[in-house]
Amino acid sequence: MIEVVQDEETGHFRVVTVRGETLGIARTRAAADDLAEFMLEAWEEALATAAARARMKHGAAIIEPR
Repeated sequence: MIEVVQDEETGHFRVVTVRGETLGIARTRAAADDLAEFMLEAWEEALATAAARARMKHGAAIIEPR
C-alpha cells in the first residue's frame, strides 16, 4: 500500500503510495521506515474506528468494511 523510496536528487527518503504520491519525506531510511509503519498503523486504527461507528449507527447493515 505504501513504500519507502530514495529520492535520487536529494538523497532523502520518501514514503509513497503505489501511485507514486508522496505521503512524507525523511532524511534517513530508518525514519522513513518508521513513518511508513506508523502511517499504516494509523490507517488500520482509523478504519476500525470508522467501522465501529458505522455499526453503532447502522447495526447489521454493515457487513464487512474493507
